[in-house]
Amino acid sequence: MTDPKPPRWVKMFDYLFLIRPTLMYPIWIFFLSGIWSGRRLHESPQLLPIHPMIIGTGLTFVMAAIYILNQIQDVNTDRINRKLFLLCDGHVSIRNAYMEALFLGPTGIILGFLADVRAGSLLAVLFIFGGYIYSYPPARMKDRPVGGILINGLGGVVNFTLGWMSAGNEGWIPLRSLVYFCGVAAVMLNTTMPDIKGDRETGKITFAVKYGVRKTVVWALVIEIITVILAYYFQEWIIFYPGLLMVPFFIYALSKKDILDVIRATKYSVFFMAIAICVLFPLFLIPVFVIFFGSKWYYKRRFGLDYPSFKS
Repeated sequence: MTDPKPPRWVKMFDYLFLIRPTLMYPIWIFFLSGIWSGRRLHESPQLLPIHPMIIGTGLTFVMAAIYILNQIQDVNTDRINRKLFLLCDGHVSIRNAYMEALFLGPTGIILGFLADVRAGSLLAVLFIFGGYIYSYPPARMKDRPVGGILINGLGGVVNFTLGWMSAGNEGWIPLRSLVYFCGVAAVMLNTTMPDIKGDRETGKITFAVKYGVRKTVVWALVIEIITVILAYYFQEWIIFYPGLLMVPFFIYALSKKDILDVIRATKYSVFFMAIAICVLFPLFLIPVFVIFFGSKWYYKRRFGLDYPSFKS
């Protein structure tokens, strides 16, 4: 992509946006969903208010490291698909990207252990599976039809469970976190479709590459319906109502068989859950607006792009 030659000081934000702040929305949404669910079912939380902040910060650091490691492995694919220009166009060196990831990941795990041994352990598991097993050989689960879905679903479970723990609940992984496994899996299936061309050319066998657009959308719709059913059973209303609203968008995407409609459905799925979270946690509006408008400013000044946007 042609660099519009932004001021030098704008480039200072490259390392911040290398962690893909807009992808933190679903991470924080699931974490806050866990807090809400945990508080609702736990009558007398024992944790101090500072613990959710420590665990949430640790989660953010670990996920930021995972996103960077994933981009490093996807440099060739991103170059073909013309996305995520910071690494594939050399604005940030691979070496510096590794250094940033290897600072953020372990720091996030340490923060988790400072708050709770269970939280630190789950963050360590998340970092190993999401950062290494997901992206790196020999496993490279992200390049396998089902492997990528399973690892992403695991991430949804961990995000929710960390919030659940922050609300003062005992135990490790609650059964109701299965709702969030399915919710992530449905969205993840859709995200593989825009990258079919680049994935196929670089030898990746994602679900969309192997089974095509139609079957991928069908399975995304099926899993979305399962998510809604499980959410109703476990009374996880934060994901139930947005999930119910999303079903028509998934059906429309299936009827049109257009990848642009799939992208739109994916964006709206996050948007509807963000609305639900903002109703329950009004302060969440602050990072929502800061990241959204900060990202629009950065990508416009840095690359001349209108991003993020609800346009397909």
